[in-house]
Amino acid sequence: MTSTPPDLVPAGEPAPAASPDSATLPESAAAGPSSPATESPAVQKVIARLTDAAKYRDVHPETIADLVRREGRATGDAAELERRVRARLHKVAALHLLTARPAALRKALDRADFDDPQSRRDWCRQVLAGHFSTAERLPDLDTFYPTLFGLVPPPETVVDIACALNPFTLPWLREVSDARYVGYDFNATFVELGNAFLARTYPECEIRHEEVLADGHRVSADLALLLKTYHCMEGRRPGAGLALVDRLACRHVVVSFPTRAMNGRAAVFVPRHVQELDELARDRGWSWSRATLASEDLVAIHKA
Repeated sequence: MTSTPPDLVPAGEPAPAASPDSATLPESAAAGPSSPATESPAVQKVIARLTDAAKYRDVHPETIADLVRREGRATGDAAELERRVRARLHKVAALHLLTARPAALRKALDRADFDDPQSRRDWCRQVLAGHFSTAERLPDLDTFYPTLFGLVPPPETVVDIACALNPFTLPWLREVSDARYVGYDFNATFVELGNAFLARTYPECEIRHEEVLADGHRVSADLALLLKTYHCMEGRRPGAGLALVDRLACRHVVVSFPTRAMNGRAAVFVPRHVQELDELARDRGWSWSRATLASEDLVAIHKA
């Protein structure tokens, strides 16, 4: 295993494992947004307005700019463009999924007792209950990482893409792995909360405020986690999740899906996405494996 810390590698530099031809990926995944030099006045205006808006101050500017440029292909009217992008941001940023108040979480974090391992775990369970995605995982949390790490060789570096509140599962991850953990999220609220927690508990780990879907970035590590985020990326931009899995410079990638949708019904979108990953793995000559928990379906792509 490589001991190189996970990092973002600018496009144009060699990645540890280059992908073969990407003809199997959807065109929408490969097509980039317009160059800033050729942007219309409407696009420039809406990017400026939304990046300055208090409501989106925690959303990475590259995330906002990417959405505006892509929606700008459909309309040149600034008012209509802003309306469309705000609707997209509501889904993409998913701020409604965070049921806890960030300011209250930060105050509670500053007062929390992390010296006692059981107290730390109990406190983290309360935090994890404050986000829809991690709350779903709570019934399976004790078996989640043993199951996940049963699919891959022991890594030295782990990256958690779109991590949200998942850094608060580190007490459970540490029971099965001492890998260096780096999370990525485009929401500065999650980055700040995660780093405040890690500074007091696991100072060798960190969360980075990055937009990993932005053109020109790739992530390098032994193991990448895309936990219940692949289908969200596909909803944001068809083909984006598949393209990210393809270009990740990681030996192994674990993608997970909820077994049920938010309405409680079976997650009917999962078989389609699993088939996409299966086809990508076969096209690239990679192997893959799978495990299912009550709340989550795990697919592991083995590139090396």
